[in-house]
Amino acid sequence: MQRAGQGHHPKGIAATEPGACAVLCLACPHHLFPLTLLSHRSRFLYALFLGIDANFHLARRNVSSATADPGLNHGYAFFVEEHAYKIFISSQERAAQEMSLCSSHNVVNLADTRVSCGLVATGASTIDCAQHNFKWPCSIGDLQKGERYLNMDYLFFSSMQSSSDIEALNISYDIACQWSKHIWTCMSAFLHQYHIKHHEKSIVFLIPKFHLPAHIAKCQTSFSFNLIKGIGCMDGEAPERGWADINPIATSTREMGPSSRHDTLDDHFNDWNWKKICTMGLIFRRKYNFALIKVQEHVNNLTNFEASLATDELAKWRKDIEAWEEDRSRPNPFEDRAMTTMTQAAVHLALSMAEATEIERSNDVSLHDDISPSVLISSGLELEDQQRRLEFDAKVVGQHTTDVQKGKLLQRVNALRRHIDTWGQVQLLYMPGVSRLRSPDDVATEAKVHNINLFLPSSLPHQVPCDDCLLKHEWELCEAQVYDTLNDLRTYKDTFIRGQQANTQANGIINNAECCIDTLSLKYSTSRSALLNLASRLGKNDNWERSLKPLDKQKDAVPLKHDDGRMMGQQSISWIWKTSGSNSNELGLQDSLPQAHRWEEEVQLLHEEMRRIIAFLDWHTGWWDTQGS
Repeated sequence: MQRAGQGHHPKGIAATEPGACAVLCLACPHHLFPLTLLSHRSRFLYALFLGIDANFHLARRNVSSATADPGLNHGYAFFVEEHAYKIFISSQERAAQEMSLCSSHNVVNLADTRVSCGLVATGASTIDCAQHNFKWPCSIGDLQKGERYLNMDYLFFSSMQSSSDIEALNISYDIACQWSKHIWTCMSAFLHQYHIKHHEKSIVFLIPKFHLPAHIAKCQTSFSFNLIKGIGCMDGEAPERGWADINPIATSTREMGPSSRHDTLDDHFNDWNWKKICTMGLIFRRKYNFALIKVQEHVNNLTNFEASLATDELAKWRKDIEAWEEDRSRPNPFEDRAMTTMTQAAVHLALSMAEATEIERSNDVSLHDDISPSVLISSGLELEDQQRRLEFDAKVVGQHTTDVQKGKLLQRVNALRRHIDTWGQVQLLYMPGVSRLRSPDDVATEAKVHNINLFLPSSLPHQVPCDDCLLKHEWELCEAQVYDTLNDLRTYKDTFIRGQQANTQANGIINNAECCIDTLSLKYSTSRSALLNLASRLGKNDNWERSLKPLDKQKDAVPLKHDDGRMMGQQSISWIWKTSGSNSNELGLQDSLPQAHRWEEEVQLLHEEMRRIIAFLDWHTGWWDTQGS
């Protein structure tokens, strides 16, 4: 009480307000001192960043009671007032937890079934300052079961009582996509003093960067820290860092009575906040200097990338982004809108559906009970892919192989040879002209299985007749295969180019990656050659060649970023990153443009936060003088 300036309160200790004994974050916007009014475009500078999370290490056993262990703290610091909290939880005990419609998040789906035998509290939840990693007043409470929405709702609305005047809120939660759906509907169950005028505020829900990849694709664009305007370069993982600091004392507090545990944890949380304040000068100077370097780097990257794009394409992209940032109910430009071509899986499905329709109409043209024309071609392409993989795997193994390696490789060779032989017999039903090109003994006598010619429609001489149905099937499958291969190639080049140092283990990883890249490059070239042959037989125009160009592995199969993560200003970006029909054309903009904007915002936020720290300390000086008088 004395350290918080409450020891000589005119109305006594009982008049202490909730959260009054908490050490506050100096850099966050507060209702305690006036804020500079800014334009609508600069309102993000006064946004409050909150991070929500639960920690099941902070459990408490069923020992003692509030009567045997009365507390000195009744919601004056970080834990909410226990009596009101328990009354609310009891009143909503029968509320059902909605199942997750995103990925199967156990934290949501199993919230009511968490094992709590022998425990009064299965853990604790918190609402933190996500920007500066401070504990927030009146924002921590015990969990009776799992991480239920009703617990998180209470803590959120409790923490907002001291920040009701803040106009902009950025709320980070690892299941924000689910929790945010009904938060304002659930608010009606609370007393009016907890209500937030959310219609008058700018409220953004986000998912922390580390947790985001576990969500479905739509969530990864709609709740991303990297893509949403006004967020800067924070990651939203502040609560996790706070838990890492407090977890070592969890074994001690687990055996404490309820009030002793709360008082102990409150004391540690205050200590955490105070240590953060003592290092704020060094931290902000380091972050600001780093941000100045990064913003220049990313702005240069963006400028270089934009120079390689068509002016009208760039203008449309910027217009779409600005419209989405102003009104997020509009179409999200970051949601892979360029995926206009079908993947191999989609083509397989479309062909199977077409065959099902033909069977229903009694127009089935299949000559085999199990293998239809489309299955024949797709199986042939798969066998061709297996030939390439086997050839490269044999090269990787080398000459000095063990018996185990030889045995496994020979088993694959034998299996592939049998599959090709079986497939070739069915092929003769649909492509009898192949019998003039391949003798029955070719498969058995060819020494190297990867050299066996499968005689797919694209490789047949023009004088050998082939059904147009088979030609069209191979065209559709090869076109999808080309785009899938390009996407895999970009993934490898963008994944394995970073962070690999010159050591034995890393060299092995790089060598394996390079073999995969070689295989993918050959697969692309083979599929493109098949398209060239098929185009002439099907009378296709050359529009497809504009996006599917010949691949030079050394020149074209390069990552979007190289030279220590920098964009090459003097070299135009490889065409594989700007291919229509994939998300690569906008992948560069999705990477460069948002990052440049986020770092520009980060510089502005840091500058404003440093000003706000000084303003808070000036106000706090006057506040202490008032307390003394």
